Amino acid sequence: MLSITKKDFIKSGWQDVVNASEKKECFAYIKGFCQKAQEAEEAEDIREQTIFKILARVTLVDIRRTHRQLNEEDFAKIDLTEEHLNFLVEIAPEISDPELQARIANILWSKQRNYSMAKLAVNAYIKSAIELEYFTAIKLGIPTKWIGCYDRIERAFQLAKKINYQVEKVVEHIEKVLERYQGEDPLWLSAKLMELLQKNQLGCPKKYAALAEKAALLSESSYDWDRARNYWEIKAKWHQIEKDKEKERATLMLAADTYFKQVDKAIKNNQIFYLAASKNLQKAIEAFRNIPGTKEETVVARARAEKAHKLLLQYQEKSRKEWITNYSDSVDFTEALEKARAIVRGEKLEDALFSLALSTNFTEVSQLKKQIEQIVYDFPVFPLIKKEKINHTGKVVARQKVEATQFEELKAAMEFEMYHTSASYQSIQAQVLIDPAREQINLEHSVQLKDFFPIVSNNPFVPPKRKYLFAKGLYAGLTGDFYTSTHILIPQIENAIRYLLWKQGALPSSYEDKGIQNEYNLNKILYLPEMADIFDEDTLFDLRGLLVENSGSNLRNRMAHGLLDDEDFLSPLMSYLWWVTLRLCCLPVVIYQHEEGRRKKEQVRRKRAEELDGVSDFNQL
Repeated sequence: MLSITKKDFIKSGWQDVVNASEKKECFAYIKGFCQKAQEAEEAEDIREQTIFKILARVTLVDIRRTHRQLNEEDFAKIDLTEEHLNFLVEIAPEISDPELQARIANILWSKQRNYSMAKLAVNAYIKSAIELEYFTAIKLGIPTKWIGCYDRIERAFQLAKKINYQVEKVVEHIEKVLERYQGEDPLWLSAKLMELLQKNQLGCPKKYAALAEKAALLSESSYDWDRARNYWEIKAKWHQIEKDKEKERATLMLAADTYFKQVDKAIKNNQIFYLAASKNLQKAIEAFRNIPGTKEETVVARARAEKAHKLLLQYQEKSRKEWITNYSDSVDFTEALEKARAIVRGEKLEDALFSLALSTNFTEVSQLKKQIEQIVYDFPVFPLIKKEKINHTGKVVARQKVEATQFEELKAAMEFEMYHTSASYQSIQAQVLIDPAREQINLEHSVQLKDFFPIVSNNPFVPPKRKYLFAKGLYAGLTGDFYTSTHILIPQIENAIRYLLWKQGALPSSYEDKGIQNEYNLNKILYLPEMADIFDEDTLFDLRGLLVENSGSNLRNRMAHGLLDDEDFLSPLMSYLWWVTLRLCCLPVVIYQHEEGRRKKEQVRRKRAEELDGVSDFNQL
């Protein structure tokens, strides 16, 4: 095996790559090291090729992915042989670039638990932070790109704390940076450094509370509300550390007030967007309500929360107007509408109803999931954006669940978006397919209530003694009376599903200690494992989204709690609900007819076979 030494490293010209990079960060070195490796390969210089491949490999990991919670996994997983590691141990003390030295020393600590390398990494990270701060704060004029500097400081602190080595030196450097900027750096470096001190119960609370206040006021003067709020919260934390609860509450009030100030400033500048303002007011309410203290101590905070709530209701109503978007190019659905009418045109009434019921399927969950997965792939920040659903009055009626792990968070975000998207599909389906076909049926037929009895009678989906209600609901929906159809069909669907569960041998009700048996409602029923034996995945998903999911259409709960206005009953979703009921009633009949037809064909086939056998026996005689 080829052996490489420190001498080979010195001769390789690795400094050329570092010197050519304006910003001294490992990520900036990767391209140069890879290029050098390629040149060495073309020159058939195996030693240099190996050296630059190793350097490219060690600089590939982005520190920002690994410094959180002192996670060593990415460093430890770097593919290096024992010979490579020994080579790095030899060259690490000789590397003049602190960024590269810190990286190599950190890798050696992660992979070998080499204590001397950990100490070297601590000092090198501080030097690298100083260089990056110089590059951003002095060379560029302002520390606009503060993250690289902060990451190295935090990494140095975490390593120092872990190995109990020169923690005070890192803290001293942090305090020098804070002293130098005096809260006047335009972004977040001072804020993050103070938070690092707070997290580890370090620093002088009185001194840094005053500094945080100065930074907060400066941020407010430049209308940087997020940063101002952050600094007020940092100041409150310093007061919490020194156990001054009164000052902590007062400062948290100032932090919460920034939401009001942000909205007021937008109004004065005629830059108000009521949807955005509503979100700020929601946050203000939460901030005021979360201020700690007794009932007497939080009187003012609760009053401010109430004021924010009243203003929120006004702004949510105004935000409705912002949703209206005018498109210069309208979509022409003429062909689709004609196809929908053609499905039922010229059919007998019962045949037309069956044709409409079976004209399309429920949303395919697998396809919808692929669609959302593509969004996640195209927009990696998708899981980080907490999803909300806003109703027609501008109120938030659903929020994505907060989960414990990143995987669960992504799953929750995707599920929220799937139900939200399916609600749009349901509305489109109603407008493009269901309503045109329904209108065509009414045009050709004088429909009466009794016309639905053949469909609902002896129907596996329709419980005994409920056929009139189903017929009444279906008749009302077909003729456009969705006020009646919706009020009838939603509770009947709920009862019908309980009935199907009971027929499956499952328990659709609870049995409490005192012998009281409460029927389960759809919010529970649709998530019972037995439902998978009754409905396929697509049907079950559609029913959940249409009836009970907050991020979906949620018609069952909205109707049950009186949240549907007059105009809501004219929504395409009510037509879709009617069609779903029609489909659930027609599908078992079609399946039965199909099975019956197949059974009769089988009987004919067997009879024919027996006749042929008889002829064969006769011929043998």
